[in-house]
Amino acid sequence: MKNLKFVFISLTFGLISCHKHNNATNATINFLEPTAGDTLQFGEELHIEGTIQGDGELHGYTLNLLNSNTGQSLLSKSTHDHGESFSFHEHWLNNLTDTANVKISVEVEINHEGLKTSKEINVVCLPN
Repeated sequence: MKNLKFVFISLTFGLISCHKHNNATNATINFLEPTAGDTLQFGEELHIEGTIQGDGELHGYTLNLLNSNTGQSLLSKSTHDHGESFSFHEHWLNNLTDTANVKISVEVEINHEGLKTSKEINVVCLPN
């Protein structure tokens, strides 16, 4: 009886620990706004919105704005949530004093083994 009890407990823990996640192998990133090549006037708000869709469970994403002329980070947002899809929605005010190309990039962590995918677009920011 003790052996049967041990086998039952072992099987129960084995089944619980083998819970299988539907890990993603790919993700699609879509920018709804802005459109690549858009131009922003000084003081204008940049609206960044889009979606991320995985073919299984994703492990978060990072959104970055980078002044390509100077290398300065203008905005960085990250989430390490797990899900099959994400929506991003951020705002940034153009306060740059020189004309600049701004790179908007989204990098998705597909799994915890380091598989990632990214997409970027560029906009132009004008000074006042």
